[in-house]
Amino acid sequence: MILWTLRHTKPHNPHNYCYGRADFEVAPSFDAEFPPALEALKPCRASHLFSSPLKRCKTLADKVSDHLSLPIETKDALIEIHFGSWEMQELTKVPRDEMNAWRQNWRGYRFPGGESFHDVDKRVLQFLDSCMGLKEMLWVTHAGVIAVLHHAVCGVPDSDFVEGRFPYAMVTRFEIEKNSNGKYEGHFDTLYGGIQQPPLNV
Repeated sequence: MILWTLRHTKPHNPHNYCYGRADFEVAPSFDAEFPPALEALKPCRASHLFSSPLKRCKTLADKVSDHLSLPIETKDALIEIHFGSWEMQELTKVPRDEMNAWRQNWRGYRFPGGESFHDVDKRVLQFLDSCMGLKEMLWVTHAGVIAVLHHAVCGVPDSDFVEGRFPYAMVTRFEIEKNSNGKYEGHFDTLYGGIQQPPLNV
């Protein structure tokens, strides 16, 4: 299976709030941000275009749909992690004990009232299972979802927290298969490095 992923462009988040499920519109710079990603998708021969339902993905998926002449299928499985009580807070306002607990267990920590990155792994891999009959597809989605493919499919260790390093509009091409034990294996190439986001100040 060939799986293309496209991370959303910059969200309109002028107060720099923590966001996962928070449904921001795209930033005013959107029209300048998406064309290089579409250019990187020229070799894509996907038969299906799946998108997170959040606005920052759906707006970009509309451009991809026009570019590739594919209808959009929105999937809740491709939504970003739910940061629970951290949503729409400044990271500096998050209780220090909660922040320290996250630092000690980047992917396993469950955010109060929300998910852990391991929870995201489970729902994304379940969706991937449902797609295994497809030869090539494209997901317009979020950093936390793309990271599942790095960690749970391509073998990046949990200690290497890639979620916080993915640029906006990044285009990645994955080749994925299941081995004889039914475990996913894969490798990836980044075809467009995207727009760097500010580092997490945690």
